[in-house]
Amino acid sequence: MSVKTLLCRDGRDTGLRLMAIIFAAFLLLIVAAIVFPTSVINVIVTLAVMPIVGLAALRRLNDANKSAKLAMICVIPVLAFGILTYFMAPLGASAGVFLFGLACGGYLAFLPPRNIINYVQGYNGPNMAPVSNIGSVYHRQEPVMKGQAMPVQATPESTFSAVELTDNDVNFSTSSEPYSGETQSNQTIDDVLPQADIEQDNTALDADAAIDDQYTSSFSTASVRNNQPLYVDQDALQSGSITELAKSWLNVAKLHQQKLILIGKITALILAICLVVYLVFALVNVFSSDETEQAAHLDGISHQQQAGTREMVKLPDGFWLALEGEILIVRWLGDSGAAQNMWRLATATGDKTCANLEFNDGSRYRPITVDLLNDGASEARFTPLDKDAIVNDVALRGSFKLCGYEFNLKGSQATLMQNPQFEMILSQ
Repeated sequence: MSVKTLLCRDGRDTGLRLMAIIFAAFLLLIVAAIVFPTSVINVIVTLAVMPIVGLAALRRLNDANKSAKLAMICVIPVLAFGILTYFMAPLGASAGVFLFGLACGGYLAFLPPRNIINYVQGYNGPNMAPVSNIGSVYHRQEPVMKGQAMPVQATPESTFSAVELTDNDVNFSTSSEPYSGETQSNQTIDDVLPQADIEQDNTALDADAAIDDQYTSSFSTASVRNNQPLYVDQDALQSGSITELAKSWLNVAKLHQQKLILIGKITALILAICLVVYLVFALVNVFSSDETEQAAHLDGISHQQQAGTREMVKLPDGFWLALEGEILIVRWLGDSGAAQNMWRLATATGDKTCANLEFNDGSRYRPITVDLLNDGASEARFTPLDKDAIVNDVALRGSFKLCGYEFNLKGSQATLMQNPQFEMILSQ
């Protein structure tokens, strides 16, 4: 098969050739993705096979006398498959696009041709290779001199007899007895031989016409023979012959050929729609699962970091003191609502009751931020400069107020001394 036939626009292709080209394009993309994963070669191969598939679909539509716009239903799956293989998409998404592309090619392949023509390897067009007919006869042309006429369909015997008669005519024309018997017989032979040559020519022409009619009738009746029912042996069918059963099914299929083709087209359309819906849901699930996994991974990392760096102690009145490095955190429960910032020292905005942590002896400390978290807990963060003083006041004072809550500090010192880090701060 010539490469020019793959780049032809005005030719015609059979459905089988279109399916072969589409399958070869997908196979080439798969091989490129396996050998050169996430490489620019995948993009080059995709851009190279797209026009080949598009032109094949266009030739198939020319053969079926349909609109050329339908060729895009074969090009788009190839483009999508190339993009998915370049980004190493999940196997389910790639398989869905592959099956969808084959379904689109099958839809165009089942379109009936507008007329019956001769195909060479599934192609008919301006780039078709010449085919020599077996049994064709080529007549040899004899060389002739200038001024001589070439005898048409003359055998050597007839040529020789014509020359002899010409000489006799010349001899008898110079005779002094123009009405002799030999002259009359020669004239009769001259009249009969041209008529025999004409009858021989007519017979040859009739034979050629009969051969042409035979070939024409054979081509015209080929489709009729294909639609004729097959002979089914009823006795063999009753005995359970699989061959005769297959013949009977083929006869039923030939009888309802148009209906079966229509059912096939409808089934292919439904399958294509189902594949598109499946592909959309698969892509949505892939992206959503990736986002969920990424968020869960980040949350896990943050919790691990917090669990690894935070040292927390629960005090008797239901609040916690925590250390994250040099940052002291006071944590309590009681507020509800969405996660939000309740107070920020840098801007002095938010709930004014959270602006100071005030002990019962009058000492005050300003928190950096006070936040309401997703788990319903509130946390107030203090600077490293106030860390030691706040821990000592919690251990030695009677109570403190923060964000409208008052916490009792009875028994706080004994609880803090049980933790090594807080014990180290209290012992300084």
